Amino acid sequence: AKLPHQVLNAKQHAREAEVVAQAGRPKMITIATNMAGRGTDIALSEAARQAGGLHVILTEHHENARVDRQLIGRAARQGDPGSWEAVVSLDDELMRAVKWQRRLAGKLLAAAPRSGWSQGLARVLMRWGQWRMEREHAKARANLLDSDLQTRKTLAFSGQME
Repeated sequence: AKLPHQVLNAKQHAREAEVVAQAGRPKMITIATNMAGRGTDIALSEAARQAGGLHVILTEHHENARVDRQLIGRAARQGDPGSWEAVVSLDDELMRAVKWQRRLAGKLLAAAPRSGWSQGLARVLMRWGQWRMEREHAKARANLLDSDLQTRKTLAFSGQME
């Protein structure tokens, strides 16, 4: 649509403060990557506050729900108004983790794509996918710790590990 926007991606350190400062103005579009603006509060102008505050749009859900909460938390901080929405697809990477649910959801959503129950179903499926991925990552971390412990025990004969 060729709308004017700024990109916040943690690669342009010199401009980052200026991009964040401009983000709280009315009709300002700021596109931010996951690495951008962590721990940064966006100060709203009075006009932006009167218009409803900062609106955050998630373009995908992440494998860890905590990341989603951090992104959503950019809006409505410190008593300011704000809102958020998620624009997601059954083709998103996270949805690939819930194969049979994805097929079922595709059929159900095709019947009534914008109904309240279909949006609820999409939320449940996204949360299910996040839960599965968080569980897989926790198992991988536990396996890595077990492997590290086994390596330490195996090499203990050589003396103190660094």
